[in-house]
Amino acid sequence: MSLNEEVQYYVTNQIGNLNQLEKRVIPEENLLQYIYNCLTSTKYRRHSISPEYQEHIKNVIKISIAQNKPIPLVWVFGCYKLWRLSESPFVDWAELFFLIHKTNWLKPILAVYEPGVWFDFFADGIIVSKLNHLPESDLDIYQKSFQELLDFVNQRVPSNLHFTLHTLESLYGTKKDYQIEFDQNYQKVVDQDHLTPLVLSDQQRAIIEMNTKSDHPLTVQELHESQLLFEAFGLSSKRRPYYRTPEKIFLDSFPIKNTLPIGSVRTSSVRFWIGKGVLQKHHESYIENIFSITQVQATDFDKQSVSISGLDHQNFKSIDLIK
Repeated sequence: MSLNEEVQYYVTNQIGNLNQLEKRVIPEENLLQYIYNCLTSTKYRRHSISPEYQEHIKNVIKISIAQNKPIPLVWVFGCYKLWRLSESPFVDWAELFFLIHKTNWLKPILAVYEPGVWFDFFADGIIVSKLNHLPESDLDIYQKSFQELLDFVNQRVPSNLHFTLHTLESLYGTKKDYQIEFDQNYQKVVDQDHLTPLVLSDQQRAIIEMNTKSDHPLTVQELHESQLLFEAFGLSSKRRPYYRTPEKIFLDSFPIKNTLPIGSVRTSSVRFWIGKGVLQKHHESYIENIFSITQVQATDFDKQSVSISGLDHQNFKSIDLIK
């Protein structure tokens, strides 16, 4: 088998095996602890969980079981593709690898708990154009391609797993309604800044510089303005109440406070919307990885052609294999 055939076979199998489950029966009195153990398995978890959030997770599971409803998980993300990546503004293998990883993580639960799992993506894309200077059209393209990828995966995973996408804009009804509140919050932030000027950390500065599309190095004033916009965005009244509730489990790949920290894929915590999906040789097989733009620029790849029925965009016609 040639290298190209190996890669094609591996990727096809990973997608084809998404719906495979080994059904089991767990005694009702053990179900809560079993689901909790699956969700917090160190095979997928990247960091420790605070005692308070451990109790929160157990309580969400308890409520779901009592109501015979899916376990509700929520992942907040930017809903854009980092403009520095050649795959932008469309989704690529990073998003697909993320979904494959999460499906495999949840399969032990799906096999024993009939209501299954609701995995909801909550998109903050409404602010990205202001923050990162990206065209609205690029954001629309990404959101559309992300939804199409969810549709593709939902058709191939077990029937009791559902991936959904909701946007901040939808909570307000229209962009105009959101803009009215944002303008008010922005003025509050500016007024506060006059009293106590914002001071950017090195990490905040680096994030702004990486994400902002500009033909010149950002000035101190531009960096400051970007942080003011972000602070105003953080005051959005309907944002946190959507995902920080007693009925949902909040996920992230980083150890944010009160979070279940699950890796983006087995080998990486790079957030999929700012990363590139690549394959890595592992013994006689392969593993999925998500590289940051820095890793992409520092790595040599062999590009392998791939054909997956239903994934018709150019980003899925080939995949980069780490040399």
